[in-house]
Amino acid sequence: MEVKVPIVNRQDDIVGYKSREALDLEKDIVRSASLWITNSRGQVLLAQRKFTKRTDPGKWAEAVGGTVDGEDSYEDTVYREADEELGIRGERFTLGPKQFVEGPPNSYFVQWYSVELDWPIEKFSLQQSEVEQVAWWNVEDLLHDMKFHPEKYITALPGIVALLAE
Repeated sequence: MEVKVPIVNRQDDIVGYKSREALDLEKDIVRSASLWITNSRGQVLLAQRKFTKRTDPGKWAEAVGGTVDGEDSYEDTVYREADEELGIRGERFTLGPKQFVEGPPNSYFVQWYSVELDWPIEKFSLQQSEVEQVAWWNVEDLLHDMKFHPEKYITALPGIVALLAE
C-alpha cells in the first residue's frame, strides 16, 4: 500500500494527500520534521545528502530530516527518521520551533527537535540510500564556509543555523 504525503496550506492545515512522485515541488507545501544534533563541545552534526536525491543532491543539511507520511505526526516522523537515517534509538528529543521554509526548490513546514549526543562519527549508522556522510562542525567554521561556499549547502541552512545555533 502506497503511503501518501499530506499537502498543507500556509496555516499548516491539511488540504489533501499525494504520492511522493505526484508532488509538485513548486506548488505543494508539505510537512517535515528535523533533528538538530549538537554535542557538549558546541558542535553541530551535519549530513551530506546522497547524490541521487531528488532535491539538493550532494548538499550539506541538518543531520536528520524527513517528510511527514500519511497520518504520522511531526514527532512520529522525527523519531522514525533519526532511527532510519543515523541509527539513533532510545534518546529523548526536545521540541523546538516550527519553521516555514519557502522554496526554491520546494516549500515546507519543518518542526524542529534537538538532542545533544557526544557520539563519535563511527557510532552513527548511515542509511546508504539517504546519507553520503556526516560530520561534526564548529558553528563558527560552518558560518564561514557557508559564506564563501554557499553552493555546498541547502538553501535553507543559513536560516536554520540562525534559528537554532546559540
